[in-house]
Amino acid sequence: MRRVCLTLPTNRACTETLLAVAEEAAHGARTFDVEVHLLILDSSDAPALAGHRAAVAALPPVPGVVVHHLDEDEQRGFLQEVTSRSGADAPERLLDLMLPSRISYGACTNRAFLLAEALGCTSVHRRDSDSRYQYLDGEPVFPLHHELTALGRPAAEVSGLVTRSRLDPACAHRPVALVGGSFVGEMSVDVEEIRRLDPAVYEEVIGLSLPAGLPEIWRRNQIAQSFRGAGTTSFTGDLTTLTSVSPTHVDMCNIALDREVYGRVPLSPATDTIGSDYVLTHLVHDARLPGVLHNRHIVNFHTKDRRTDAGFLAYQIRFAKFLLAGGHLQSVYAATKAAGNALLDADGHLRADLVAGLVRDSTRVDPTENAGRLDVLERSYRALGGRYATAADALAGRRAQLLDEAVRDMEDFALLIDSWAGLTRAARATPLTADPTRPTAGSITVAYAGGEVRRGPLTMGQANMVRCMLRDEPEHINIHDVWPVPEGTGPDAVVEALRTLVVRHEALRTTFPHAPGETPREQAVADRGTFTLTLLDHPELPDDAAGYADSLARRARVERFRLDRDFPLRLSLVTLRGAPAFVTMAASHALTDVGALTVLRREWLALLAGTPLDPPASLTPLDLAAQEASPAGLRTSAASLRHWERVIRTGPQAMFAEPGAEGTEAPMPRLTLRSQRAARALARVCARTGALPSTVLLSAWAVLIAHRTRQSACVMAVPTSNRYHPRLAQAVNTLSQDALLLLDVQVPTFDVLVKKAWGAALNAYRHSQFDAVALWEMIGDTTFARGSRFTRDVVFNDVSTLPAAPSPHPAEPGNEQAAPELELAWGPEQVLPTRALAFVRAIEPAVHLDLWADPALLGPAGAEALLTGLVRLLEEAADHDVPLDSLTEVTGVRPVERGPGWQRIDGCWTSPQLVAATLSKALAGLPVHVTADTPDDGAPPGGSLTAYIAAGSTPLTPEQAHAALMDALPGRPGVLAPHRYVIVQNPPAEADRSSAWLRQHTLTEGTGRPPADTT
Repeated sequence: MRRVCLTLPTNRACTETLLAVAEEAAHGARTFDVEVHLLILDSSDAPALAGHRAAVAALPPVPGVVVHHLDEDEQRGFLQEVTSRSGADAPERLLDLMLPSRISYGACTNRAFLLAEALGCTSVHRRDSDSRYQYLDGEPVFPLHHELTALGRPAAEVSGLVTRSRLDPACAHRPVALVGGSFVGEMSVDVEEIRRLDPAVYEEVIGLSLPAGLPEIWRRNQIAQSFRGAGTTSFTGDLTTLTSVSPTHVDMCNIALDREVYGRVPLSPATDTIGSDYVLTHLVHDARLPGVLHNRHIVNFHTKDRRTDAGFLAYQIRFAKFLLAGGHLQSVYAATKAAGNALLDADGHLRADLVAGLVRDSTRVDPTENAGRLDVLERSYRALGGRYATAADALAGRRAQLLDEAVRDMEDFALLIDSWAGLTRAARATPLTADPTRPTAGSITVAYAGGEVRRGPLTMGQANMVRCMLRDEPEHINIHDVWPVPEGTGPDAVVEALRTLVVRHEALRTTFPHAPGETPREQAVADRGTFTLTLLDHPELPDDAAGYADSLARRARVERFRLDRDFPLRLSLVTLRGAPAFVTMAASHALTDVGALTVLRREWLALLAGTPLDPPASLTPLDLAAQEASPAGLRTSAASLRHWERVIRTGPQAMFAEPGAEGTEAPMPRLTLRSQRAARALARVCARTGALPSTVLLSAWAVLIAHRTRQSACVMAVPTSNRYHPRLAQAVNTLSQDALLLLDVQVPTFDVLVKKAWGAALNAYRHSQFDAVALWEMIGDTTFARGSRFTRDVVFNDVSTLPAAPSPHPAEPGNEQAAPELELAWGPEQVLPTRALAFVRAIEPAVHLDLWADPALLGPAGAEALLTGLVRLLEEAADHDVPLDSLTEVTGVRPVERGPGWQRIDGCWTSPQLVAATLSKALAGLPVHVTADTPDDGAPPGGSLTAYIAAGSTPLTPEQAHAALMDALPGRPGVLAPHRYVIVQNPPAEADRSSAWLRQHTLTEGTGRPPADTT
């Protein structure tokens, strides 16, 4: 099997990029007959390195992917052995060139080249830490796909696999040596600020990077195109070209090279510079070696460290060294272009001796040319002023050193080329072994047959989840589970039990056929097929084996399920020296929910124990869809929509409408509460009041949220299993949908609230079966008319009532771990489209609750106070009723202080000043003044907002103003649309006084909404 090396060199924290590149490696191994060696060369500081190690440890093993994560000490150990074996006269000098103490883009890639040789790889595929992938239809667009398709194959074979060919037929017999694309997004060289400050200075500075003697029209065109890659156009479809690839059309973050290229000539090891790693692209082009140019461009972004004063100055020094290196490299490129085919030996391979000679010749270019470059750069930076003037001073102070280093870098490069053959030969004799603690990965394909072929419409729950799966990130919407395997169970029994479940439950044999770009409208049940079980055998399992298994399952959630073809369970069998320990899975939420996975786990354990299963009595998804389409089912859905409409029309549009609440999603760390104190107190509250534990917990959380946000009512999304009907209780299907709870907390005591919450929750649960498409149409119409934006900003998900499977590994007597009295523990971040998500996992023997809270609103102290406040409230209510006006004293949770100008209008907290600023921005800066009118002013109950807009010569109607503001509402929960828009010609002199706006001539006015339907 062909081995390839996908490498990510980094010197900064880049966990997100690391995980994305790991996903690309998995794609390559799944799609092609290759073994992908994911090589992470890590020069990061200790905290970033630790974060990367944790991320690598959590990577799910993938058949065909071998991960190598080497810090600098590990890289140095390998290089010391290679340099000493190379036969070079000065191995210490070569070690310095391969692993310099300063930043070198070329050196880090050269290390990847030698490590790839040690691993027996035939190609190197490079990515960068400051880049990410584009997406198409929710799927990442991986360059590796085109790289593995073409690299190393004769161009004549590849010509039929690309969109078009521009290659000289005389080169068709040669193998493809390079496959690459460019980037989109921010400029590859961070000089956009110079262009904004002074376009003339920008042209002069960028002109220093171009060869002398270009015709003026070419020069201006190249300046305009420099460092912009493929611009900003998003990927819409593949375009591949077989050609002699121009070096200016590829970026080193998006390139793959055949070993016959990098195995003969390395990159320049120059330090503290940029652009030193493009020599091989010039050699491939000038030697007329075939390449493939593709448009799977990578998204480039600039890291924050460049914006600091120290980072800015360091970058300007690198940029200066890049320009000075150009004075030498341009002479090399001119010579390689002239050499053409002479760059190749008789076997068609690059001639390292010739390239080394050309590099040495470049050290003899006229030094006044580079001195002139520095003169222009210094003068230009002084003209820009500010921190550029500081950079000019730094360049002047290092002038002689910079000029000397430009020559010395080329001398070092020539030395490295001379020594490269010995280094690659030694690397091939210095094997790099994989981490022995990582599991051995494999897979088996399991065939099944049974049931009948069926086809029909989606259920309401499926339609809702399909919509979410097409819209949301997969790690947010997919679910996961871990099933411990009973001791003594063999692998065959595990597989056979899984096969039986697939045949038994139609949902596991269901897909959603649909055309690309369309939303599925029907489901298809198969009577036969296959699924894949990944096998992960471990020499040892970590101490926290269950936590490790959970991390594998969680990591498997990040890949999107393809609704039209994928099996709905992504299964892995974790074994310890061949003995099954866990089955881990990520599951498609379009066909399963937590309740369904619980049913599957219980039945799977029964099968392993030899217990016969009763015939399925639950409704299948297709049977449920038919029931929902009946007159009774349609009435249920319509009633649910009426309930939701009432809540959205009358309740707070957002609980967390306050300063700091911005955006539609945020990264949130997990905070976990485990507390026996809370469990004992909860049991006592239930015994005293006769209420259910779920109702008491729901009441306590709702009133705490309302107290913290100073709201008179709490609106929460409360996912419900919808399994109360006997024929749905054991169904394997996605039944869970949101119940929308509106709980008025304006009651005197906690006991009264609990009684009220029971009825409110029951009413919400009764209205949690709905047509998702119709629901969102209703939400759009209702919020547009109200001038609000529905935000699911508080979610309370209680799964503690779901039956849990018995543990197959009960603790031995005397070894039970007591649950903590009260423990708070912080966990990993997750990006969520909410402000506060509470997930109740258990209520005995300890309350186990996970909280994800927006850190901009509830920082670490605020989140911890909320959970400890919950425990304190339960303990206070354990023996007696609690007056709700004492919540601050009882819980320690203090209501938010919104500051001046915030008012409650139409049941929603809002700031007229914030509304005015948002509306002005939505109208391209037109002057806006917003007033809050109370019932005493003649406004309706709850108050209203009036917006005064000075349109000037801009044609504007209230309808246009309202539509513009509604488009701007997402991510602004503190903005409520005005109830009336008054358009005037010009703003008054006293633009901050409402009375002054009233005296202006009104051009037109209105609500901006369509007339209410009175039919």
